[in-house]
Amino acid sequence: MNASARLSVIVVLASLAALVAACATPPAAPATVERMYVIDCGRIEAKDQARWSPGVNVGKPLTLSDNCYLIRHGKDWMLWDSGLGDYVADTPVGISMAGGAFVVFRARKLADELAEIGVKPSDITYLAFSHSHADHIGNGSMFAGATLMIQQAEYDAAFGPDAVKFNFLPDLYDKLRTTPTKKLNGDYDVFGEGSVTILSTPGHTPGHQSLMVRLPKRGTVILSGDIAHFKDNWDNRRQPNFNFNKEQGAASMEKVAALMQANHAELWINHDKPQSATIPHSPAYVE
Repeated sequence: MNASARLSVIVVLASLAALVAACATPPAAPATVERMYVIDCGRIEAKDQARWSPGVNVGKPLTLSDNCYLIRHGKDWMLWDSGLGDYVADTPVGISMAGGAFVVFRARKLADELAEIGVKPSDITYLAFSHSHADHIGNGSMFAGATLMIQQAEYDAAFGPDAVKFNFLPDLYDKLRTTPTKKLNGDYDVFGEGSVTILSTPGHTPGHQSLMVRLPKRGTVILSGDIAHFKDNWDNRRQPNFNFNKEQGAASMEKVAALMQANHAELWINHDKPQSATIPHSPAYVE
């Protein structure tokens, strides 16, 4: 066999060896949700439940939970809601809001709770809020380095000249004006493989959104935002009078109910304190 023939044989054998090695080594599994931390981001003590349930339990005091959610997906961290501002924690007796209708409290600062699990604000890759009320976007400016995902309608309301008309407080999230932003017009698959989906659920605010998360062990969970503030309102499809658009709100609840059925999903109602108490909170996590 001459030199040229020997070289051809060597090339063929090397190619076959590479092919066998490639077949023997399975491709790396695509990144997906590994775990989700549920973080205590404050509480709301209200004098009258009927503020949220018109005509029902008038004058009955109510405590609302307020959670944030931190999702680990491969090398990325996604934060959903940021709760009441950390400044609230500096006033242990609470801060009165809405003309004294309720008092807000924060036991610990979000920055400290993140540090407890080894995460810095600068580590957050993706940022999204159910909506722009102060109990959900209170620490918004802390995460100006992340990519913000927000419905176009909510962006226009929150960053427009009439933000206060929608009961938004721009000082809480003003630094997000210059952050990388993806403006949405409907549902959005965050990572492109179905594990985390932003759901357009307007009604409470112009661009309110909810989040569907497929956890590897627990299964599918839908984070409600404020489509309903507690289970009784959800069960009775009841909305507060201050919702931006009650027709949209009703349609959003039915959309989420259909998704729950189709995906065998749990609904985690952000402000429902009894339900929140049954869910592991950070530094524990849900898989």
